[in-house]
Amino acid sequence: MPSISGVIKKRIAGALLIALGVLALTTPFAAGRWSVAILGLPLIAMGVAEAYIAFTSSRGTEASAYLPSALAFLAGNVLLLSSALVHHGSFLLLIAILTVDGFGKIIAAWRRSRPDRLPLAFNGLVDLGCAAVVWYLSRFIGVVQAIGIIIGVYIAAAGWRLLMVQVESFAPDAAARVLNLHPDPGLGVPGNESFARLRSETDSGSHFVRDADLLWMSTLGIVFLAIHAGRMPLTDDMLGRISPFVATVGDVLMTLVFAMVLMLPARLAWRRVTRPVERLAWSLRLDAEQGAARVNPVADRLMRRWLEARFAFSLRLREARRSLPFALILLLRLGLPVTAFFVAFNPIWGFSWYFNTESWATGIYQKLTELRVDPWRANMIDAVARAYGGGDELFRIDPQGTAGNGDFSFLVIGDPGEGDASQYSLASRYLKLGQSDDVKFLVISSDVIYPAGAIEDYEAKF
Repeated sequence: MPSISGVIKKRIAGALLIALGVLALTTPFAAGRWSVAILGLPLIAMGVAEAYIAFTSSRGTEASAYLPSALAFLAGNVLLLSSALVHHGSFLLLIAILTVDGFGKIIAAWRRSRPDRLPLAFNGLVDLGCAAVVWYLSRFIGVVQAIGIIIGVYIAAAGWRLLMVQVESFAPDAAARVLNLHPDPGLGVPGNESFARLRSETDSGSHFVRDADLLWMSTLGIVFLAIHAGRMPLTDDMLGRISPFVATVGDVLMTLVFAMVLMLPARLAWRRVTRPVERLAWSLRLDAEQGAARVNPVADRLMRRWLEARFAFSLRLREARRSLPFALILLLRLGLPVTAFFVAFNPIWGFSWYFNTESWATGIYQKLTELRVDPWRANMIDAVARAYGGGDELFRIDPQGTAGNGDFSFLVIGDPGEGDASQYSLASRYLKLGQSDDVKFLVISSDVIYPAGAIEDYEAKF
């Protein structure tokens, strides 16, 4: 029988998703030009909720269980980070995501028991209907309003599914019922009282381990904040004040991504590959404890430490499956060392984008203003034309040597670089090309100041 707390959590999650769906329905009418980017946030929240529900379900080890959450997270990021693309018709990606998710849910429904089949299949049909309707409505009420309606229905349908589907009842597995079994059933070793002793020792010291983990994680977070505050230009405006905190939050997000995408899969793959070695090591260790085999003291000590570490990791995995806080702590343990490496060495290697969270604050500001950039530029051109009179000829340039019908050359430099040695190494080449008689002018395009276009970087880099 499912626990009362499990039922309540799932019903609350369903109700919250329905509320998010209603919010998404009203967003296009309340937020105006910002609505597409804002609609990405409910989708990301839905993706996180779906991922946690899949992780704590009986299908938590199946990759297909995470497809709806991955698709929702992808669609949310498309809307949040590339909202301008949606305005120009690239919402076809959103339609494709809805279609794939719909077919995936319908296929998964046939594998479920009869009581769970109807909600999941209906949810898949809703997704397919959303994909068809978003295309139809976009021609009559506009892309933004159509996307808001479809996303609202999509999220509300997911909430309805959580309200209607039966909550799974988990019977305690053998490793949980019998303390003398190893927590990794894939290892296939027989039960032994040594496992019960290790469980007891691990449980008795678990709160000390958690306290130590929280201490060094918090210390690293404070160090990250101090590093960002020292490296980033602080200004008196709101963006300047919050930039170090945005970068630190980015470090935490990057940590979770590293852990989920790189460290945890690698750790699980290594555990699977080395299981035969671990199985042999446990056999030797248990025989040595019973006096049936003799092992070199140094080798015995090293083997014991390795086996205890593997045992503890298996226990932490089981705890993470049952508790979101334990899962977060496990991911932070795995990912923070990698993040610390990138934070420390970023200025040396010059990574300025995905692995440099100090540019994320400016990226957020850019996303908030990208829909207004083109109107600003158009208004500036109109203002100059009104002030001086005339049209496009006000902005025309006539470099010397370009008149007449003769051929000439010019240089175009795009995305010049980061103001470091790799950029300066090309300066002599540019100057040599520019000294050619047929080269009449130079055009510099695209992003001229890396990583974030800060005004104080122009003199040194541009």
